[in-house]
Amino acid sequence: MLRSPIRWAGSKNQLLSEINKLFPNTIKRYYEPMVGGGAVFFSNDLQDAFLADQNEDLINYYIVLKNFKTVFIDQLMSLKSSKDKYYEFRESRPIDNVDMAVRFAYLNRLSWNGVYRVNSKGDFNVPFGGRTPKNLWSRDHLIQCSNKLQNSELACKDFIESKDNYEQNDLVFIDPPYPKGAIKGVGFNRYNSEPFSFENHIQLSQKLITLNDKNVKILLTLGDNEQILNLYPSCFYRKKIITKSLISCNGDSRGESVEYVLRNYKN
Repeated sequence: MLRSPIRWAGSKNQLLSEINKLFPNTIKRYYEPMVGGGAVFFSNDLQDAFLADQNEDLINYYIVLKNFKTVFIDQLMSLKSSKDKYYEFRESRPIDNVDMAVRFAYLNRLSWNGVYRVNSKGDFNVPFGGRTPKNLWSRDHLIQCSNKLQNSELACKDFIESKDNYEQNDLVFIDPPYPKGAIKGVGFNRYNSEPFSFENHIQLSQKLITLNDKNVKILLTLGDNEQILNLYPSCFYRKKIITKSLISCNGDSRGESVEYVLRNYKN
């Protein structure tokens, strides 16, 4: 089972076994329009996938990994762990797509808890995480991830506003922003300069209900928030899962969290 090439706060690594058991028997095309770290995508054998996210740096990274495999991976493998280099990258503003992807990858690898957070101006502001691993990446693993992306279409877009032509038996997997154990369990607000609010959750549910009416298969993860859960009709099957919160300043304070996996099909 291939793991994601990046660290991502809110990753579904802990839920992979539960999510993958709930995959439908047949999938025409796989859609993951809030892909983030893509843990579910990378862990499954999918022949045709559409991956999207509003985060331009993230999507550019995947596109470069897919299309410029050798050049990009060679550059990454030449880098060493360094606090000074981290802040040098953080202050830089490259304009070349490959250089932008290298910056993203380095910051992602060495940032605190793998968090991607930007301020209201859209500037990445996560501090150095204190780790200096001898090997930042595995070349073989990056090559495998690049090969995996060859059967995917990548786009930077807003899922709620998109007009994609979803068809019957397509599978849409949605993992909207929400921090485990967060007060109100709504949305982690710094993946982009604009927060993912409760109003966004309402819009998301309306979009998914429309897709449900078209017999598109939906698999959805949500935090433990009754108000948000109640946005979805009773025909959506629910599975409650206890996980461990991974984002905390003090690792000893990370407690158990409740998450839900919803789906609109039996198998």
